[in-house]
Formats: sequence, C-alpha cells, structure tokens
Amino acid sequence: MPNSQEHNHLRRQAIMIVSQLPDNTAEALTVLDYARHFVTEFLEEPSAGTSAKFKTIAAPSNHS
Repeated sequence: MPNSQEHNHLRRQAIMIVSQLPDNTAEALTVLDYARHFVTEFLEEPSAGTSAKFKTIAAPSNHS
C-alpha cells in the first residue's frame, strides 16, 4: 500500500484524468477501457520506457 504522500499524489493524478472524461458514463468507460488496453500494451513491450512504438489496440468491450 502506498504511503500517504504517494497516495495523495496518485489521487491527484487520477482526479486530473477523470476530470477530462466525457460526461456520458458509457463513453467515459469506453475511454478508460481504451486507456487500460494502451497502458497494458505499452507495459508489455520489451522496450517499455525507452522508445516503445505505438501499436494498434484492439477495440475494447462496449460498456452500454
């Protein structure tokens, strides 16, 4: 579990991301699903953190 200072920093980052999501719940969930896929693909790249190339991300499930 992160310490209090780290927790507050991560919370602020999450608030910044969420504040930019669409107002429509289904659209917001779709954006988050794409972001999850993007991050997962990036972290699985052997060169993650250096010069990872962008890859086509498969469409996530639809949150209707």
